[in-house]
Amino acid sequence: MRQSFLSAALLAAVVVNSTATPDQHALNNTPLPGRETQRPNVVFILTDDQDVHLNSLEYMPLLRKHLIEKGTQFTKHYCTTAVCCPSRVTLWTGKAAHNTNVTDVSPPYGGYPKFVSQGLNKNYLPVWLQQAGYNTYYTGKLFNAHTILNYFAPFPGGFTGTEFLLDPHTYDYMNSVFQRNKLPPVSHKGEYSTDVLTQKAYGLLGEAVKADKPFFLTLAPIGPHSNINVKDLLTPPFGSIVFDAPIPAKRHENLFPDVKVPRTANFNPDSPSGANWVRELKQLNETNIEYIDHFYRSRLRALQAVDELVEGVIAKLEDYGILDNTYIVYSSDNGFHIGQHRLQPGKSCGYEEDINVPLIIRGPGISANLTTDVVSTHTDLAPTFFELLGIPLRDDFDGTPIPLTEEAITQAKNSGTRREHVGVEYWGIAGGEGIYDSGLVGPRNNTYKSIRLYGEGYNLYYSTWCSNEHELYNLDDDPGQLNNLLFEEDGPKPSTKPLTLLGYPVSKIVARLDTLLFLLKSCKGQVCVKPWEKLHPEGDVHTLKDALSSTFDNFYEVEQTRVSFTSCQPGYIISAEGPHTLVRRNPKETIEYEPIKQASMGIGTDTKIGFPQDNEESPLLVSNPPQSTTICGSSSSTDTEGDVENAADEYSPKATKRSITVIITALLIGVFIANADGSLLLATNGWIASEFNDLENASWLVTSYVLTLCAAQPLYIKLSDIYGRRTMILIAYSIFGIGCAICALGKSLLIVVAGRIVSGIGGAGMDSLVNILITDLVPPRDVGSWRSYVNIVATTGRSLGGPVGGYLADTVGWRWSFLGQCPLTLLAIISTYLLVPKQTATRTGDVKEGSKLARIDFAGAFLLAATILFFLLPLEITGEKIPWTHPFVLGLFASSITMGVLFVVVETHWAKEPIFPLNLLRSRHVVIPDILVFLQLAAQLGMMYTVPLYFQVTQDASTAVAGAHLFPAVTGVAVAGLLSGYLIKKTGRYKALLTIASACASISYLLLILRWHGHTNWLESLYVVPGGFGSGMLNSAAFVALTATINRDQIAMAASTFFLSANAGMAVGMASASAVIQSGLRSGLEARLGDIPNRALVIKKSMSSIDYIQSLEGDVKSIVVSVYTDSLQKSHYLNLGFAVTGFFVSLLVEEVQI
Repeated sequence: MRQSFLSAALLAAVVVNSTATPDQHALNNTPLPGRETQRPNVVFILTDDQDVHLNSLEYMPLLRKHLIEKGTQFTKHYCTTAVCCPSRVTLWTGKAAHNTNVTDVSPPYGGYPKFVSQGLNKNYLPVWLQQAGYNTYYTGKLFNAHTILNYFAPFPGGFTGTEFLLDPHTYDYMNSVFQRNKLPPVSHKGEYSTDVLTQKAYGLLGEAVKADKPFFLTLAPIGPHSNINVKDLLTPPFGSIVFDAPIPAKRHENLFPDVKVPRTANFNPDSPSGANWVRELKQLNETNIEYIDHFYRSRLRALQAVDELVEGVIAKLEDYGILDNTYIVYSSDNGFHIGQHRLQPGKSCGYEEDINVPLIIRGPGISANLTTDVVSTHTDLAPTFFELLGIPLRDDFDGTPIPLTEEAITQAKNSGTRREHVGVEYWGIAGGEGIYDSGLVGPRNNTYKSIRLYGEGYNLYYSTWCSNEHELYNLDDDPGQLNNLLFEEDGPKPSTKPLTLLGYPVSKIVARLDTLLFLLKSCKGQVCVKPWEKLHPEGDVHTLKDALSSTFDNFYEVEQTRVSFTSCQPGYIISAEGPHTLVRRNPKETIEYEPIKQASMGIGTDTKIGFPQDNEESPLLVSNPPQSTTICGSSSSTDTEGDVENAADEYSPKATKRSITVIITALLIGVFIANADGSLLLATNGWIASEFNDLENASWLVTSYVLTLCAAQPLYIKLSDIYGRRTMILIAYSIFGIGCAICALGKSLLIVVAGRIVSGIGGAGMDSLVNILITDLVPPRDVGSWRSYVNIVATTGRSLGGPVGGYLADTVGWRWSFLGQCPLTLLAIISTYLLVPKQTATRTGDVKEGSKLARIDFAGAFLLAATILFFLLPLEITGEKIPWTHPFVLGLFASSITMGVLFVVVETHWAKEPIFPLNLLRSRHVVIPDILVFLQLAAQLGMMYTVPLYFQVTQDASTAVAGAHLFPAVTGVAVAGLLSGYLIKKTGRYKALLTIASACASISYLLLILRWHGHTNWLESLYVVPGGFGSGMLNSAAFVALTATINRDQIAMAASTFFLSANAGMAVGMASASAVIQSGLRSGLEARLGDIPNRALVIKKSMSSIDYIQSLEGDVKSIVVSVYTDSLQKSHYLNLGFAVTGFFVSLLVEEVQI
């Protein structure tokens, strides 16, 4: 029974402007032999994840009868990106993924929202066909992340009639949702998806025939893709995603009972194969093999309904009398592997099983029962459709029409100029499917660039991974791609590795292939089709065979830059993909690459080969589903089934809620200590400094801690990537505890400050690593919720730290505040060691200690720390102590600038693994949250520094009572953190929270300015609540804003900028508040005390000791208290300025719904 479950959306008129121009050329605009004078129709059947090498076509007898035996089969047809959405966008645009910049199945790098944001919704095949006079119809899956929430935002352009499958139900065989034209989606729960699609296909075909115009009809069933069930559909965060074997129609569920995955040489091999993470895979056990055999049978069974669809459409075309004037094209978006190279069911690799896909074409003029091995790719399909339909070719196609007649095929093969290469590319995580790998194959980046070369006398595959590992296979001798000719472990082994290939040294072959890959990895237009001609404009090289001439040895083997990556990224990040300038045959000229909307990266004058930029800042559509609702095996799954201890590079995103709870609970003691320590010092710093008669330097007790915390934090992030999160947390706790002991035993303020410096070094890792662990473990939408739980403990620490510290100071002495933290720190060390799993650090494995140390960017760490210290230090020492114009202060700022410049130079040119990726600072999604948290915490810490002082001075409050006045503020922080976490989890939105938070904080500081004048009642003392509320809400929402738009393997470093900004904000807030207060005190006291006896002594002691102020009497005390109140009020103006600035900055946030 059908059920309409979403109300109709407001419909927007879609205006499509023509992009074709009269001078666009066609390679062959004459009709194919046998074509009728009436314009032909096209029925394009596009399956999902259908293989060639696992023999799926052999189990489709109706397809063989109606298409293979009546048409031409292209056995060397390839996709160029082996995953759903990027491959489909390439197919529909005729452009490689590096030119569409749609490189993933979900935002921010892929999916329907990315397709739209790149401007492709008005510039792809359906639009062009309509401009050429064709009606266009579509039923089935269009793109990933095309959902029940964004199907109308906007509607896909270029269609006359549609019946789209929508996420998150696309791959739920028995619970599909279709959306017709511009009507609301309709559920087909209980009906078999392919059968529903078949009926809709018949309906659209009838509409097309009735319209009496030439038509292009696409049928895109989900078979034989995995079945994917998304539980708890409409309740954020849309439940869990469960991958399993495809579900066949009831009538097919018992077919092929004894069929197994073909036991080819590369099926579950005894020895590891491949490179990068593939080589690390363990051999499958018998239980796993039994399951994947079941998975394979399920795929074959699911294809039976597709087979019936083929016959049904043929029959309908024949009934309508238009079969002979209709082209039927059959293909798949990408291939599939099951057990090859020890892989779980899936795609995403560059191996033959994943990239070689079916292509069968039947129609007028097409040879019947012909099989050809002419090389073609998905970039050729749009140009081929153009040629079939007599439409002039576009100049921006990266492909070329496929030769379709027997004569044209023979001519192309004999001419020696037909393309023999395929450029293959992939970015991000490789996904596995099925119950043994329902999420990620591993937390490893699968980014690579490769070429598949098939020509006269050679059959090769060559790849470069983002890890800069290489593969080379000779598929004539090694069709399973098991013997990587470039793999060397513990040195070369001449006895087992051939020194020659194709009769040449392997190095000679590799030099040509690498140069060809260099050109193809970011080619554009006809350069993608004829790269040899671009390399050799004199026209004497068209194939690898031609390029192997010794004439070109120096050109390829000496002059050329090699393909390399600077880092592994989740999307097309140009700066990560190595050099982009290639030397031409003429050494005085270079081939340049010009990123779209970016300045040219070369200097020559020849025609440039363009490619799209990393468009991180393109606004994505609102109403996008979270990543967890994007249904494709290679997306970053948020399935929570798994074991934390199986994490390799970071804590696994598949960790269960229980295991996450255990980990976070173990770390809560450290969170409590770190936060209690902060409020403890805010409440007692005046008391501690007064004991040493040095109140004017009291802020150093906090500032010294924050300064070292800022300087050390980036290094902790990097070290945790190398040595593991747990190891660095344990080190952080140990250093912090040592610092506390130094403070407790200090005999002077200087020694206590030194202890705070040591504690700051430890504290740098205590909070930040816990928050990064959360981003390691949970999807972006849940980050706010988990951080809110941590905030409860953090708030408890902040709440108790002040009163407890004050109580201890009033009774047994302030030193016990530090001594008491030592056993708690020891307890934190023990709980972390016992309960947090040991983590294998990123890409280290069993690497020797020296190699690990070599990965640490010590120069960058030192320069970054020096830059921070030299910048923040003047904020503490200037004002009353040293004038801003003092040479020493100017020297510190000059040193900061110098160190900063050197840091940029080192990170840009010398650092192998930069301590801080500078490219992150080019993204507003990183910079704006950083600015917001800096401003908010500068305001909050300025306020929290002054609150205890205010009550001690104006009301003679004890340290404990003064510290207790911080409790309402930290309560506001906790409530806001919990509320924001809940709202973000519920709605997936955060921008409004940022604006509200800044407004609340501004109100708080304004109230303090207007009402805190020395006679503050209990109600007025609560004016600090909005400030704490704003701080708590902004801190949570800003962190989510950052992590929601940054890919997982960049989150740790992006988060380090966030925590650095937060700590810098605290340092600036403290130091600036102290400077304003001290300056106001001296000038105010000097102006108002007149000629009283011992005037200078009164001023000095009033600025040095709260006890002295509380001991004063009469007019002198009134004057001192009044001046102190005025000085504190000036600091609130500064806090208000920070908060108001944050309000306006929050308006600049570009929200991406999560």
